[in-house]
Amino acid sequence: MGLLISQVLFHPPHIATPLALSKYFWLTTSSGSKISACYIQQPSAKYTILYSHGNAEDLGMIYNYMTELSRLLHVNILAYDYSGYGVGVKRKENKDNEIEPSEENCYADIEAAFDFLTNVRYVNPQRIVLYGRSVGSGPSCYLAEKISGEKGSSGLAGMILHSPFLSVCRVVVDVGVENAFDVFPNVSRIRKVTCPVFIIHGTKDAIVPFYHGRCMYEALPDNSRYSPPFWAENMGHNNIEADMASLFVKKLRNFLLFLVSSQTPDVINEEAITNSPRPLDQISLKESKKDESTILLPKSKLIRNKYPQSVQEMTDDRLPSNSTNIVKVEARVSSFEIQEVECVVVEHRS
Repeated sequence: MGLLISQVLFHPPHIATPLALSKYFWLTTSSGSKISACYIQQPSAKYTILYSHGNAEDLGMIYNYMTELSRLLHVNILAYDYSGYGVGVKRKENKDNEIEPSEENCYADIEAAFDFLTNVRYVNPQRIVLYGRSVGSGPSCYLAEKISGEKGSSGLAGMILHSPFLSVCRVVVDVGVENAFDVFPNVSRIRKVTCPVFIIHGTKDAIVPFYHGRCMYEALPDNSRYSPPFWAENMGHNNIEADMASLFVKKLRNFLLFLVSSQTPDVINEEAITNSPRPLDQISLKESKKDESTILLPKSKLIRNKYPQSVQEMTDDRLPSNSTNIVKVEARVSSFEIQEVECVVVEHRS
């Protein structure tokens, strides 16, 4: 039953969104899958966000959005593709091993990403913020619960859940309880999470109903419940970042400010979270709400699922001399009126 649910749940893009080779690298998961990941850095950033994307999108789609979010919040971001998503679909190893998206593979995927941060980049877990959007709330809650339960673990800095669900079965038919065949039992896991958790949800979400976010918030332990949550009035599942861009960034920034103020002195006294125009360590939450100059705001809508708009965005700076066919395909893709098409696809699949 779990396999059947996984087959219905996951909807990777039919064609992987092209992404320049220089913008991603490969991670090997414990299940043997090769997944693509990108690591976007900001000078002297205090926090690193481990971003788990939504359902009908891949790394190529969200790369520009990740870059902009990293700049606006002045954080490092590690984003990764799930097994069976993105450019990794064409990897020979994945084809030979018949790698498909699944709940178990998602857990192995986020563990590989976390291992890269902590054991390759040597990022302190107390400076890692998990960010799970929609289906990404599943692996994020899994990892947060796992780290919270580890002996001797210092824990995570925090977690952001954007349009999360209680569990997959309860999105389809909510009988009020989980069952043995359920996938991503988030509400059970969230009760055991010890780091601060910020929840974002649109009140008009037609994909994952708003009450899922509200119930997840209520299920949090008191010490982990960051307040207030961001209940985005009249927003759906996919348009909060675009239609409430400035408020969205402010809410995220306030959460990061809260993390700075709540962490131990040895963590607080490290480098600032931002270099514009004053370090967050020196800005109180109350002050930040009054002084807009302390906040970098988006100049336009934040488009999350954005296909590359030019051939140059999709490829390395120089194409090999035998790349005529690639250029033709990419020129055709970049000529689509993609934002209109995208709204239809995402609204029905995420």
